[in-house]
Amino acid sequence: MDEESYIGVLIIEKSVYLKPVGYATQDNSLGIPTFLRAMFRCGCTKVAIDLEECRGMDSTFLGVMADAATNLPRHGDTSLVILNASEKNKKELGTVGLLPLLKIIEKPYHPPAGLDLQKVDFFHLPDSDTERIKEIKRLHEELVNLNEKNKEQFGRFISMLEEELQEANSPDENAG
Repeated sequence: MDEESYIGVLIIEKSVYLKPVGYATQDNSLGIPTFLRAMFRCGCTKVAIDLEECRGMDSTFLGVMADAATNLPRHGDTSLVILNASEKNKKELGTVGLLPLLKIIEKPYHPPAGLDLQKVDFFHLPDSDTERIKEIKRLHEELVNLNEKNKEQFGRFISMLEEELQEANSPDENAG
């Protein structure tokens, strides 16, 4: 049986440390953008994502990274640092055009001993299916804004999400 996938979080000084364990997907990452904005309002200045135990990232999580890299306040060169990235991780990041927007630390990183990762709390998650679809669409639009290749790759998906939103917002034609 496969272990649960989740994203652990820890605040270390003025940095938000995120560690995807298992697979980083829309199921466990949709609350991260709201969480990060709140942490930056509280004085955090950097986001470090440790990919040591990340077995894979879906496009929504890559959109979360694009959102963090392009929309959070910049402090120095970047606000987003990637730790313990495998060659596969680097390839995924490069494929969607994220590499110029973040800093990869090549030296292995191990957080200080005794620190307890918490799972990202779910009060930051979208509270309805419509809000969930809007956030997934927004995060994929972040990817599309990075390059033309992403527009080709994710454009149909974004259109499909837009259609879902229009159907959800249209009045029921059978009513009355």
